[in-house]
Amino acid sequence: MKFLYLLLVTATLLVWPVKFASPAKAQRAPLQAELPTPEWQPFCSAIGQFAIDMPGTPKINSETFSTQITAHTYRSILKNKESYLLQYFDLDFRIGNNNINSKITLNNAVDFFVVAANAKLLQVRDISLGGYPGKEFEFQSLSPTEPVGVGQVFLVEARVYGLVATTPEPENAQKFLDSFRLF
Repeated sequence: MKFLYLLLVTATLLVWPVKFASPAKAQRAPLQAELPTPEWQPFCSAIGQFAIDMPGTPKINSETFSTQITAHTYRSILKNKESYLLQYFDLDFRIGNNNINSKITLNNAVDFFVVAANAKLLQVRDISLGGYPGKEFEFQSLSPTEPVGVGQVFLVEARVYGLVATTPEPENAQKFLDSFRLF
């Protein structure tokens, strides 16, 4: 009887580790939840004399360049390759009603934003905002994984406003651009 008991205990101990050493069944990886999209909020700047709707809370920065021009930047960058930027700067002179100088200034502003985005210009057209001249443009980043961007620039007396949106969601870019207003 003792021998039988000893044999059962030994057999159990020999089988027991094998049971736990068997490979675990494959489990499905947990599904990643979609990233929540920040809510669009109105943003106003009394100093910049504008209002715009932006997702999340924009980061604000001012930088003075060697040309003594100070650019004020408002930027929201989202995790899904969406970026929204509003930048304005004051020229040290008024363009006035001279169409040629206005066009040159606006074309230079478009070039500035396209080069800053490390992109190539796809198309550009004339627009206006409250009687002020402007340009709307599309650009493609030189990085093929980046979405097509769209921007607008406006010349308001001695101030240039630039808006740029890069997003895989064209309706978000349009929402951003359409929300820009001066006061």
